[in-house]
Amino acid sequence: MSGPTVEDAIADYDRAAAVLAPRYASLGAERFIRRHADILPAPPGPVLDVGAGSGVHAAGLAERGYRVVAVEPSAGMRAEAARLFPDAPVEWVDDRLPDLAAVRARGERFAFILVNAVWMHVPPADRDRACAALGELAAPGAAVSMALRQGPSPADRPMHDCDPDRVSAEMARHGFEEIARSTHDADQATPGVTFVRLNFRRATLDR
Repeated sequence: MSGPTVEDAIADYDRAAAVLAPRYASLGAERFIRRHADILPAPPGPVLDVGAGSGVHAAGLAERGYRVVAVEPSAGMRAEAARLFPDAPVEWVDDRLPDLAAVRARGERFAFILVNAVWMHVPPADRDRACAALGELAAPGAAVSMALRQGPSPADRPMHDCDPDRVSAEMARHGFEEIARSTHDADQATPGVTFVRLNFRRATLDR
């Protein structure tokens, strides 16, 4: 397999956690929650945040009454999240794409799944498995929000390209229908980078 692995990405975030986590957390969760008001379920959810990073979205959702399970494979990022949001009632799980084996072993399904700026770390050859894992974790009728990074990779954190049309087709093979697409600028620290957000709805009945 060519290009960076998921394990490479985890090591990169461990090294940079003390810098990246506060930067991500400073953006807050308000704008994210407003953008998703029409697809968020009624509290308590449940909600799964895959690649929760700084914990800013997980904490913001938990504060609004959602029961949030936050998946983050980087020990450094989990430690920063605990420091930044010490009182947030979030359950943290050390797990990773493409398989999300630890979360799947719980046998729980979620009404809303967030995959925010994570897919670029999943090698293309592993993305079908990742879509299958999300399909197993999404309750019938669940919404999935996925932000795909567009633009050059940082020199110290190589990433894979994410073609939104291809990702949408991959998700469709696992029972997800794209229901919305939008483009947003990244923060000021990453000039030339945008994010395409794809929102999906899981089929009401399993195939």
